[in-house]
Amino acid sequence: MNIALKHRIQLTMQKSVALVCFPLLFSMVIIWFKFFKKYQIKDMKAVRQQFKQIKQNNPDGLLVCPNHLTFIDSMILIWAFGSPWSYLRSFRTMCWNLPKASHVKESKLYRAICYLGKCILIEPDTKASKLTMDKASYLLNKGQYVMVFPEGTRSNTGRINTENFIYGVGKLHIDSGLKQLLCVYLRGDAQQTASKMPKQAEQFTVTLKLITAETEQHGRRAMRDVATQMIDSLVAMEAQYQAVQ
Repeated sequence: MNIALKHRIQLTMQKSVALVCFPLLFSMVIIWFKFFKKYQIKDMKAVRQQFKQIKQNNPDGLLVCPNHLTFIDSMILIWAFGSPWSYLRSFRTMCWNLPKASHVKESKLYRAICYLGKCILIEPDTKASKLTMDKASYLLNKGQYVMVFPEGTRSNTGRINTENFIYGVGKLHIDSGLKQLLCVYLRGDAQQTASKMPKQAEQFTVTLKLITAETEQHGRRAMRDVATQMIDSLVAMEAQYQAVQ
């Protein structure tokens, strides 16, 4: 997928500014998580080791597809996946994110944090939304890591939404030309339904699973097929999580 030169320049500028500001921003986030919110990632060392192995085995770009329960799921996962030093060594593996513009534009602070955190906003306008997905596809083709929530929005039931998920993420994977994608299941012990923020002192389980998503369908059916494979994998990971609780 190619995009106009001005958009390529904008993404390059955003990535460069984000890299310069990354040490300070990441440090502030970790201080907030660990010392103010007192969050913990269970078996973080093992999660980071697994993600490191995935990076080594996938030298190209990677589409990361988690479940979605809070506004800060992507931030928690970036923290879980690697240390600041690992991201500085390979900044492309710090995921780009695609939050809804309506959740960000209400605050100048949110907009600044999202820009520095490698976010591309999804606008409600169809044309603008398509441009965002084209940018994400371009980034994947350039070896970047991109995180997209297949459910499209937070699950109010607290379980994977198997009915109203988005097909566009299937198209994104197809357009990337990548064979594998990474499904991620994130769950806090006290998380029952969707919320804006996890509870104080929450402990999170993070499970990673590489899947090969292929289809013999075409057009919209192919998009739906690949997106369904993502959702089915997340459902299986959720069932595994629930079985040990």
